[in-house]
Amino acid sequence: MTEEEKSELLPNGTMGYFSTVKANGFPQTRFWQFQFEEDGKFYFATNNTKDVFAQILNNPKVGFTVSEPNGKYVIRIVGTAAIVTKPSEKEEAYSKMDKIVLSLYKSWSNPLLEIFYISDCEVKYTKGFGLPKVIKY
Repeated sequence: MTEEEKSELLPNGTMGYFSTVKANGFPQTRFWQFQFEEDGKFYFATNNTKDVFAQILNNPKVGFTVSEPNGKYVIRIVGTAAIVTKPSEKEEAYSKMDKIVLSLYKSWSNPLLEIFYISDCEVKYTKGFGLPKVIKY
């Protein structure tokens, strides 16, 4: 998969499935919105009162999966989540977020808002039932 294909198949705001590891060692997957990719970092947002945030802090190994509804392709991102803590970086990332996130949190400085990204990751792209192509970041 080329960078151009990735951008076409994984546009900002794409809905998919985000997976974390629960304290009992089992995975938990939920419907989630991808925000954007920059410099090999795949950005997301959440509320720091949710279980998902505690799970990321406890075990930062995460995944995000997107599939075309008719099975034409699947994109899987697996890597390590990192929380954005520097205020200037958080403000910049927030400015690139989907309007849904902007309407929920109203400001990058909202104390409930956590922005994180997946890095040190593999992006696997599969067409139909073919073998995956892999991009490592």
